[in-house]
Amino acid sequence: RISRWPNREKLRFAPGERHLETMTNILDFKNIHKGEKIFILSSRPSLSNLNLDSLAGHIVLGLNRSNLFYPDARYQCTMDIELVNDSPEMFSSVGNLFTPEGCSVGIPLKLLGAEGFSQDLEMGVYSGYSISYLALQLAAYMGFEDIYCLGLDLRRHEDDQFFGTDNDSGRLGNTQFPWLLKMFEYAAQVLKDTEVNVYNCIENSGLDCFPEVTFDEALELACKSIK
Repeated sequence: RISRWPNREKLRFAPGERHLETMTNILDFKNIHKGEKIFILSSRPSLSNLNLDSLAGHIVLGLNRSNLFYPDARYQCTMDIELVNDSPEMFSSVGNLFTPEGCSVGIPLKLLGAEGFSQDLEMGVYSGYSISYLALQLAAYMGFEDIYCLGLDLRRHEDDQFFGTDNDSGRLGNTQFPWLLKMFEYAAQVLKDTEVNVYNCIENSGLDCFPEVTFDEALELACKSIK
């Protein structure tokens, strides 16, 4: 299987960067962004408070249906096989889509289980009970030095929907949040002795294992790497 590239003309590449049209295996992406910065769009309600247009010119990794609200992400990742197979048109304009094995489109990722942190995605990746956790492994594998997480609230909201309707949203506060916290704390321990820095760009988050910076501070830091 290979990725679909219907809107290839919209992609932007740095000088000397390998054309992503030829990259169809996860190994092709190992350390291709060594030392760079990336924004990960998680799916919690705090994203509605951010001006995502400010991400123009930055590398963005969108998750699940975030492309419906922010269609300009360089990368997109989902672990929902049914979502991709039942609604492939939802991802038809995505340039670089990462999906679990068994999806009809996308660059396949082998799921090894729930708990762990993979530093070799050719062997597989762990779900960590969250697409945001999987995305963190993907960003680290691609060599990003600074990873800015947006919408990683990990706390209950009155309006606790994802991008669109999600039948599982209502049970997150009571069951999944403790699992997610445990896994992100584990990831922080794995990454603390590496060159990867993870920042949580949401105030009053339920997650305190990563340093917090504001969205504006993250943009300012990321702009320093853009020449």
